[in-house]
Amino acid sequence: MGKVAYVDMIGGAAGDMLMAAWVDAGVELPELERALRSVVADGWELVVERVDRAGISAIHLDLVIPGEDDHAHGPHGVHAHQVHHHGHRLRDILAIVERSGLSPRQIERASAIYRRLAAAEAHVHGQNPDEMIFHDVGQIDAILDVAGTCVALDLLGIGEVRCSPFPTGHGTTRYGGKIYANPGPASLELMRGFSLRALDIEAELVTVTGAAILTTLATPGPALDMTLERIGYGAGRKQFAIPNVVRVMIGDQP
Repeated sequence: MGKVAYVDMIGGAAGDMLMAAWVDAGVELPELERALRSVVADGWELVVERVDRAGISAIHLDLVIPGEDDHAHGPHGVHAHQVHHHGHRLRDILAIVERSGLSPRQIERASAIYRRLAAAEAHVHGQNPDEMIFHDVGQIDAILDVAGTCVALDLLGIGEVRCSPFPTGHGTTRYGGKIYANPGPASLELMRGFSLRALDIEAELVTVTGAAILTTLATPGPALDMTLERIGYGAGRKQFAIPNVVRVMIGDQP
């Protein structure tokens, strides 16, 4: 059956925040990086640091890709890494994942995340999922963020994942040169059927990548009964009035 995990989105969730939380909970960085190198072999660097977020010690993880624009920051202040290409279609991303050295289950999970993401984006923009061109979420860092959680779950022996309600901020966010209300339209589409929790914070708290990962791999609900073994905190870059972290709790069911 494996262990169980509860993902508590205290300040939100993004792909890199989730990966950082699994690392803080005990994923060995060399093992994680080895798996990610089988997806995209080079052209990126994993930078990990311990930070403080409103009094909580957490891991901040950044995928740095030299040569890309690192002046643009995502909703949590992380580098957006604008790649100088016209984006990938779903089939391009699935091909990258399928020819990687990930395990069959990891490939299946990562592919499911991107198929769900494509369906949400296509619904919002009135397009065919197979013809959707991913820009921000088709970049190298987003592909690796998705793979990272799929790998981490296996490394930690986690069989079931549950998640808290999704926190939502207010204000606006920018995607592809356009301005949208928070939560972003594709993120909101992904959250259908999941509980939302409004916070008085002017920011996008859950990125579309974070929403795609959790709504694919986790079920909504309260924390599972468990004998708690591991706790991990993954940080966003920005400081909020509340800790800008996602917390993971891992244990065995009684």
